[in-house]
Amino acid sequence: MDTRKSMFLKKWVTGNLLIYPGLLGLLHPLIAHGFTGDHDKLLTTPQFIMHTISIFIFVFFLAVTRNKTFEKVGKKKTQSDTWPFLFFTPWMFWLGYYTLFVPFDILFLFLSIGIINAIQLRPFVKSPAKWVWQCILGYLLAAVAGILIGLGAYLRYYKDFQGISRDLATWTSISIPAAFVVAYYFRYILGKQIPAEDRPAMTSENKPSFSKVA
Repeated sequence: MDTRKSMFLKKWVTGNLLIYPGLLGLLHPLIAHGFTGDHDKLLTTPQFIMHTISIFIFVFFLAVTRNKTFEKVGKKKTQSDTWPFLFFTPWMFWLGYYTLFVPFDILFLFLSIGIINAIQLRPFVKSPAKWVWQCILGYLLAAVAGILIGLGAYLRYYKDFQGISRDLATWTSISIPAAFVVAYYFRYILGKQIPAEDRPAMTSENKPSFSKVA
């Protein structure tokens, strides 16, 4: 594996292991629940706004980190690529929440990220058609891991916690397993899907000389 690709995969793993626990696990409950408190199934307008803002922040930095990561292998993305995340992901989250309730808000959130990445990153991979289902499957697995571990821990341990500690514990337990799936599943997939660095052909001009020095 060439150095550039190795740095790319390392940055992908590091970025996801930081963004998911940091912004979804910790910052999201602090913004969504810390300012407006606990809520029933129907949120007040301030609660809805604060939840949406926290998701905006999460997906914005997720997209920016992704773009900077792909620059390591010469795949330039622009800031306009963040708009689908900012538009679709929050509303997919709310669609899941207000139609099927928890945990479908989490499932829809992750699937929206997977679908956007599946579309936006197709030009950068060796097998675009294969990439689409690999990408969506990866985020589905991340969602399932987060739901099973996070909500399982909530039902088993956290539901009697008081205040913000319950939300922090729950979202941290959701985001950390999801982060590991996104980081290491895609480390494997991208390791195969991202082309190796092109090396210049050997010519008479760049061919090393082994002649003895007089």
